[in-house]
Amino acid sequence: MKRLPFATILALAVILPLSGCGSKKDTKAAETAIDRFHQHWNADEFKAIYDEAHANFRNKSAEEMTATFARVKGIWGPFKSATKRSWRFNNNNGATDVKLKYDSTYDHGMAVEAFGYRMTGDTAMLTSYEIMSPDSAKQREDEEQKKK
Repeated sequence: MKRLPFATILALAVILPLSGCGSKKDTKAAETAIDRFHQHWNADEFKAIYDEAHANFRNKSAEEMTATFARVKGIWGPFKSATKRSWRFNNNNGATDVKLKYDSTYDHGMAVEAFGYRMTGDTAMLTSYEIMSPDSAKQREDEEQKKK
């Protein structure tokens, strides 16, 4: 069995715990942003969701996104509660992304929500949002699993 050089072991001992702290802090920031998203959702403040989102999310006009959110809220209704289903943390080329999936309850039924956030300093900014039925989420997850 090959032994790792002492410098490699020391570097890993320093880097690994630090990377975990960043992911926890960034995930907490994203979770706080999701709470704010749902507050805006229930108050019909769709423009605020758009305004607070990352530039990558704002690829359509505020009017188009506001209308889309209003239409989707008409289908699902007000937000009630959510349980975290999964999370993923990625740090690539200096950009830190947090992806969270929730099993959510709305007035008109159960949904799966997928949120993407990009860390900008200590602020989590929305980069993607998707809401789907649990059956659609399961089908998508099954398809993704087959690709692996």
